[in-house]
Amino acid sequence: MRKLLTELANLPGISGRESSVGNFVLEQLRETADEVSIDKFGNVIALKRGSEDFSVMLAAHMDEIGLIVEKVDEEGFSYLSSVGGWDPRVLVGKPVRSEKGWGVVVAAPFELLDEEKGKRAVKYEDLFIDGHGLRTGDFLSQDAEVAQLGTPDILVGKSFDDRAGVAVLIETFRRLENQDANVYGVATVQEEVGARGAGVAAFKLNPDLAIVIEVALADDVPAGAPHTPVVRLGRGPAITVKDASMISDQNLTNFLMKVANSKDIPYQLEVLDHGGTDAGRIHLTREGIPSSVIGVPTRYLHSPVEVLDIKDLENSTKLLTAALEELTKSAFNSFRSR
Repeated sequence: MRKLLTELANLPGISGRESSVGNFVLEQLRETADEVSIDKFGNVIALKRGSEDFSVMLAAHMDEIGLIVEKVDEEGFSYLSSVGGWDPRVLVGKPVRSEKGWGVVVAAPFELLDEEKGKRAVKYEDLFIDGHGLRTGDFLSQDAEVAQLGTPDILVGKSFDDRAGVAVLIETFRRLENQDANVYGVATVQEEVGARGAGVAAFKLNPDLAIVIEVALADDVPAGAPHTPVVRLGRGPAITVKDASMISDQNLTNFLMKVANSKDIPYQLEVLDHGGTDAGRIHLTREGIPSSVIGVPTRYLHSPVEVLDIKDLENSTKLLTAALEELTKSAFNSFRSR
């Protein structure tokens, strides 16, 4: 899975400009799906037919956060607008690329600031780009590639949020056999700007259940005590109980925990006050779609140096594959008994 994740994460795919990732995912899913297509919104939708008349939607988003050039001044400096949620502190000094141009995000040098401005935290409006070949309207992705961090299992790179989930989706389709459910695998677009693609796909497919494959905020870093850490790197996939966009379906979440225990797959539970996933949009679609989330623990989200453990990626795939294979028609019917 290391090779698959590396290929996915190194591709540019900002919200609204995901075609390079989408075309790659389409070719990967063609090898294992019964049907695969790209809808009018840009979502890649694959179907693996089951033996019974109920359906599960898997969703993992292809898009990454990025920037867009708002204007270029007479000296060639570019001013930027965000595509998705950035912390301006991580942008300073970072290289970025457009289709034909490049640049470095910078702030005014400390030596040129007055004492008051020199003491304050960097704000988004303080940033500009020193670059070449940039034009108004250009979308900019982070210019970073996946690398090994110390040990072979730890990887660092951009856009693991959520190419890690897309990798799990593709690999699950490779491993899945003889399941009861009709499984739709959806690589969604524009999650980072409002889970837009997921809403479109869920309305079209109207599945009975949904499982979103995402990254989970690994907060096992020296910050935030006493409430952290909740999710740790290397301790297995994180099953979401609640985030800011959704409370997971209790029966589906309990089912995922039961499967993990029966297969000796390590897992964690995630409770998050901030942030959300495609599940936040999917679970409110039509009359409501019971949903839960499997997250790959990842540090430093929304940065060029996201960090994950490849073992968590593998265990997330094992859990999702096992859950789909054990999701029989009788188990599904029991979910509806409240």
